[in-house]
Amino acid sequence: MMRIEIPVELLRDHEGNENAELVIKLISFFRQARHEWELSPRDVDAVGDFCRRHVPTLAQVYLLLAQKASGVAHAWAPRGTNASVVRVTRETLEGDVRDLERSAVLVVENATYDWQMIEALARVLGCEDIIDAESRGHLDVYNGGGKDGATRHAVDQAAKFTRTKRVVLVIDSDSFRPGERTNNHKQSDAVVHAGGNSHVLSFREMENYIPNRILARQPRKSDAQADMAKRLESLKRFTAEQRAHFDMKHGFKGKVKKVPESKRKSRHAGTAGKTYHVPPHHGDLYDGVDEQDLITLQEGFGTDLPRLFLQEVQNGGISEKDLDGLQLGATQELRLMLDKVRRVI
Repeated sequence: MMRIEIPVELLRDHEGNENAELVIKLISFFRQARHEWELSPRDVDAVGDFCRRHVPTLAQVYLLLAQKASGVAHAWAPRGTNASVVRVTRETLEGDVRDLERSAVLVVENATYDWQMIEALARVLGCEDIIDAESRGHLDVYNGGGKDGATRHAVDQAAKFTRTKRVVLVIDSDSFRPGERTNNHKQSDAVVHAGGNSHVLSFREMENYIPNRILARQPRKSDAQADMAKRLESLKRFTAEQRAHFDMKHGFKGKVKKVPESKRKSRHAGTAGKTYHVPPHHGDLYDGVDEQDLITLQEGFGTDLPRLFLQEVQNGGISEKDLDGLQLGATQELRLMLDKVRRVI
């Protein structure tokens, strides 16, 4: 939740009378637990006087709320965040109320799969307040239908906020190699330029953050289980960087593009039923991988991984330790991503 500071000058005398309706609306957000109140103990009496003048029937309720807020203002913050404070002024009051009344906006490429991933990660990393905000309608999750659509919507939504752009874009990097800057980073920059927030995943896609334990439990049929077990064993032989940029859904299967022999970096087995294609964009990332592992991983692990991940998390079968096993600072990055979502709620 966002933290809001109302200057005591807006509560007193003529200022308090003139701005009463908007200030009361702000205080109602705190009562509804939509936002957090940043309040100094020395200002509690001014809040009490204001409420007794303008909302006498709720004065005691709001006074208790103020007392509670003043006691935790500097002690409380969501774990792992540097919660920023929106400081309301007389000039910004009307626009701030409009911004804070609107739902925050989370824009993703696919609202079904990406939200399942984010919900699962929020549960594992103790960020259930994000899930609560979505269920209460305080966070809208928008389906961008791809990077271009997601970026356009994030920019459009940012323009609807007056001062505090409560919009965050989360997209895959689609990177083939560690540290590769893709067009998705340019999309992210466009949202930031518009005043919004964004996070481009370091790994190739959301599915690359799914722990091996989920992949091991996927199939139900015995023959499919045996096949999946082989794929998982091949995946485990990857380095952390290779796993992070592997196409988890589709594997190394795909139409081989015609390129000059001198420039061809992919490997392609000629045996019927045992073909694989390593896209040239990977460079030499998979050069040291045994060919049999590439053949085994030609199919990938399917498109239903986010649902399976969320289901396993809800059943209590996944912990933060499983995310740590991905290495490359995955857990820290995922916390950063969730913190960006938290800050706009």
